[in-house]
Amino acid sequence: MAFSSCLEAGLEELPSFEEADINNFRFEYRWINAEGNYPQLNVEGIDTKLSIDVEAGTMACVLTVPAANQDFPEAIRNQVSLTSLAGFADISTAATIRPIEGSPKLGEIADFSAGPYQYEITAANGSKKIWTLEITSFTK
Repeated sequence: MAFSSCLEAGLEELPSFEEADINNFRFEYRWINAEGNYPQLNVEGIDTKLSIDVEAGTMACVLTVPAANQDFPEAIRNQVSLTSLAGFADISTAATIRPIEGSPKLGEIADFSAGPYQYEITAANGSKKIWTLEITSFTK
């Protein structure tokens, strides 16, 4: 089997993005609701007030656990702590992110109780920037 292509020119020149920034950071709490016939994964977003300093590459987060409601029972709310959150970052177009210095991996349940944490952002053009995340307050 052989593959070939006759297109050799006329391709659109794509931009080489140079930004290596974090634009947003958020957290959520996850738990399994075992009631009923089929266990369900439930997710509750944690209210996050974020201060970003792009020049310094720092983020300061103030986290507040939402009030209990029908979908987020008080018993579950009482279990929420910095040791059991999943974190997510919105980063520059075409960039990648990786935790460094033992920082929690994003998108997985992790311990965010002992920061600050550092993440390396690599822009599409290969430039890198280290970002520092600090949780300055956690309120239930």
